[in-house]
Amino acid sequence: MYSSWLRVWPFIRPYKRSLFLALFLGVLLAVLSALLPTLAQAIITGFERKPLVNINVLKEMASFFEWGTDHWLLNMEHKTLVLYTAICFPIYYALFGTIRFFHHFLVKYIGEQVISDIRIRLMEKFMDLDVLYLSRQQAGSGGLLSRTLNDTLVLQQGLQYYGDLFREPITGVFLITAMFVINWKLTLGCFVFLPVFMGVIRYVSKSLKKFGHQSQETLEEVTKTLKEGLDGVRVIQSFNLQKLVKEKFRRQVNDYLNKRKKIIKREESGSPINEWFASILVCGICIFQAEQIWAGESDVASFMAFLVAAGMLDKPVKKTQQAVIRIQQNIVALERLGEVLDSQTRVDETEQPQVFPNEWENIEFNDVSFSYKDKKVIENINLRVKKGEVVALVGASGAGKSTLVGLLQRFFDPQKGTIKIGKTDVKDVSTFDLRQNIGYVTQDVFLFDDTIENNIWFGNLSRNKEETLDAAKMANAYNFVNEIDGGFQANVGERGGRLSGGEKQRISIARAVFKNPPILILDEATSALDSASEQEVQKGIQELLKGRTALVIAHRLSTIINSDRIVVMKDGKIVEEGTHDELLANKGEYSKFYELQYQ
Repeated sequence: MYSSWLRVWPFIRPYKRSLFLALFLGVLLAVLSALLPTLAQAIITGFERKPLVNINVLKEMASFFEWGTDHWLLNMEHKTLVLYTAICFPIYYALFGTIRFFHHFLVKYIGEQVISDIRIRLMEKFMDLDVLYLSRQQAGSGGLLSRTLNDTLVLQQGLQYYGDLFREPITGVFLITAMFVINWKLTLGCFVFLPVFMGVIRYVSKSLKKFGHQSQETLEEVTKTLKEGLDGVRVIQSFNLQKLVKEKFRRQVNDYLNKRKKIIKREESGSPINEWFASILVCGICIFQAEQIWAGESDVASFMAFLVAAGMLDKPVKKTQQAVIRIQQNIVALERLGEVLDSQTRVDETEQPQVFPNEWENIEFNDVSFSYKDKKVIENINLRVKKGEVVALVGASGAGKSTLVGLLQRFFDPQKGTIKIGKTDVKDVSTFDLRQNIGYVTQDVFLFDDTIENNIWFGNLSRNKEETLDAAKMANAYNFVNEIDGGFQANVGERGGRLSGGEKQRISIARAVFKNPPILILDEATSALDSASEQEVQKGIQELLKGRTALVIAHRLSTIINSDRIVVMKDGKIVEEGTHDELLANKGEYSKFYELQYQ
């Protein structure tokens, strides 16, 4: 439990002033709780027409303040005592309620602030991690979504119980002290049952940590399947997989429900067990107190005060028990969130980054190798791309083409070798500066759920928005955008869902044009388009390629025939280089690809 507090403390630290105020108010609540039994004893003493001097705790206070037992407050007339004590009740509850309001408000609001900070930290972490991180996650993006929303929700609920774990034991200590003052013999007898209460808490909390972990993992699978179903609804319906996906989701939800059933059973079993033992305790208290009253060693006022204190002690015991149980689930959520927040899978930034070189002649891959897990993806690649040259990368799926251009953008770093732009190693340039000088157009176009204008403008936020119109014209997108209702202010929908494939791709190219980078990467930019759309997009690409250094990945050889050079890759290695005509004459791998497409 202490380790979980250490884990969450860095997030709470910015709000430590509010936290300490909340803790101080919690202590005041504990003190006020201990005063209520004395008020009850005082008014019953008045009912019995006895003076306050008969109340042990008040005699002790009088001795502390050196009032003496003959002080007028301790010997006031019984009617006055009942009147004053009755007036104290609304004052007491007004003060108690005000302090409790601010205490609970601060505790809950601090929890909201902490969870908001954690969610922001998670999002920032996701954006900074290398792009392979997601593929390493068994539960994928749905699992990370679950941790960001579901695990933080568990943590948020758990944070409130840290306040209970601080406040309620203090309240319990003050109430037990009051009980000792009222009747120390009876209080000692009650402690016989303390090991029973502690044993129940220990059993429940231990099993809850185990099932809590399983529950969160199952909920992660539920979130993953839900996201997968929403993202892939067209494919699911096209292949008539609705029944399969529904059954899978239903099975996972039922599995989660079964685990929650076990957790709820254990959460709720503690209270009835403790209440039953408490009833046995009350039975013993009544019998013992009756004997004391009959023997003249106690009175009804003391007995009622003791019962009030014992009854009030029930809440701190239950709240403490519940807090211990809930925090076990909190620990599970913290562990799962910590796996993400502590992850170091990101490209390292150099402490003193160099400026991206303005004058350079070549992009050079020198003996570059990269492995994913135990699989070699590219091996000993040596490639030089001249400034202004358009180099096409050709090869079967899995040959390492996309990995090669990913290394250039530092989505991840090679385990061996160097990549240089001019004489500058890309690792010596900040990732921001490096990527600011590289344009990236992919087959799987991603557009933000925003306007067309903003999606183009996102290519380079430092430029004037009005220049997006020129970029759209160059990308052959201007005409179709003006025909859309709303024009450049039209919202493209989630992932550009309100546009066709060709339209999305032309917006993507306009974004790259607007960025105006010296280096361009086209990764299967037209392979998913029909012939008519491809022709429109290809016009935009040709405009984009003018005066730039480009690496073009393509399966459709017709789109790269006019490239300055074609590099053929196989099993992570370069097996051929040359122009289209040279490679056809060699009768090698490129020739085989060409024959497959055109014969």
